[in-house]
Amino acid sequence: MLSGRVLEGYGSSYTVLYRNALFSCMLRGKFRRILDETYNPIAVGDRIKFTKLDEKSGVIEELLPRRNRISRPTKWGPLKERIIAANVDQIVAVVSTKDPPLKTGLIDRMLLVAERENLRGVICINKIDLIKKEDVQTEIETYQNLRYCVNAMSAVTGEGVEELRNILKDKFSVFLGQSGVGKSAILNALQPGLNLKVREISDYSGKGKHTTSYVAAVPCDFGGMIADTPGFRDFGLWGIEPEDAGSLFREFRRYAGKCKFIPCSHIHEPDCAVKDAYERGAIAASRYENYVRIYESFDEKDSTFM
Repeated sequence: MLSGRVLEGYGSSYTVLYRNALFSCMLRGKFRRILDETYNPIAVGDRIKFTKLDEKSGVIEELLPRRNRISRPTKWGPLKERIIAANVDQIVAVVSTKDPPLKTGLIDRMLLVAERENLRGVICINKIDLIKKEDVQTEIETYQNLRYCVNAMSAVTGEGVEELRNILKDKFSVFLGQSGVGKSAILNALQPGLNLKVREISDYSGKGKHTTSYVAAVPCDFGGMIADTPGFRDFGLWGIEPEDAGSLFREFRRYAGKCKFIPCSHIHEPDCAVKDAYERGAIAASRYENYVRIYESFDEKDSTFM
């Protein structure tokens, strides 16, 4: 058997990279039982073993252990884990300054996943050409102060593109973001010749249209790979419990052990060191308020937050 890496999957067909060759591979029937637990038994980034049938096709025989995985709950049908990508080095939370507007709540949800999986969290703010940079300086400084990597760029003018290449170089990165923030446009700017489809914002709803319809990893000339993912309007969390959320906000950690009550939700309890830090301005208001919304969203049926 040969060892390869999954670059994309569509239906029951997977594109597998083996050395410098691509193979179209199907799954052995034994993988179907995993469908009872997860929406997709094999994900982009998975390392697998396959049997070669000819020079272009094969059959996936074995899934090798994963270092990590990024997942969301399925949106329709029975609630299952939908694995976006596996064996990832960093999550790139892609947002835009306008059309759609920047939403720190979505950034913080994506960073929760990065923190849980011990991945580097990168924030990419696209469409910087549509505003004055100082209009998002507060957001930039909030995350930089937390030692997150922040890249302000424009896929149209090219500002910040080279800096982003350096951030992505030799890493397997996953782009996550709302529809319309420009993930495909950024990929086109990073890797000339891709010619991925780019759609405009809907005039009717003012929200982004889906361009990418399934997850696909693109090997980059400058080193590494980028997984482009379908845009979303909300980002549901999978595998994170309400009591875990506070520990995944990195600035909460220095205060959480000083709360009067352990465990503490950092919302309702008296003598809460996290709330006190927020009230003193030691924790950014946007971060604490997003935490409260995320915590309370676990009571909602679909656990999503806009």
